[in-house]
Amino acid sequence: MKKWIMATGLMLALAGCSGEEDASVNGNTAEDGNAASENNAVEHGITDQEVGFTLDDEGDIIAADVPEAEKQELLSAYEEYIAAFNAEDMDRYMATIAENPDGFDREEDQQALSEAFENYDTTYTTSDETIVKYEEDRAEVFATIDVEMNEAGTEQGMQQSGRQVVVFKKEQDDWKVTSLHFIGNQ
Repeated sequence: MKKWIMATGLMLALAGCSGEEDASVNGNTAEDGNAASENNAVEHGITDQEVGFTLDDEGDIIAADVPEAEKQELLSAYEEYIAAFNAEDMDRYMATIAENPDGFDREEDQQALSEAFENYDTTYTTSDETIVKYEEDRAEVFATIDVEMNEAGTEQGMQQSGRQVVVFKKEQDDWKVTSLHFIGNQ
């Protein structure tokens, strides 16, 4: 089971983030499974800007005020990011990632994700996609995500769900993934 939890964390972390691979001992603490560096699977990258989402009194995600054209571009970029990952198409996936991402190494992520694609069949299913923060050259997209992961060539697998915020930045007039923040459900 620990192998699956670590693999799921790896897949989520690789979907736009990278941390150092350190051997760790499970001490049954809240920090188990998180890399020792500031770039871990829970919060990668941007340390000088707050990333997150806000709920209203009914528990619904509060959307940012976004011009309609930018809203469509951002949500399309997010959909392509998820679709490219699900297709396990490395070239297509890397086209969604920023050339100069904030807080992770693009080449390291590409290598690790390539290995993960060889060993696991993973599908992301998202819902509640909402732009929660917007600036002219930076935006955050919230989504609820269900992850189904099977070891390649087997029926053995696991499922995990959670919430994520994918941070995008503009590069050459296109929205590109620059970091990812994931909160798993218990």
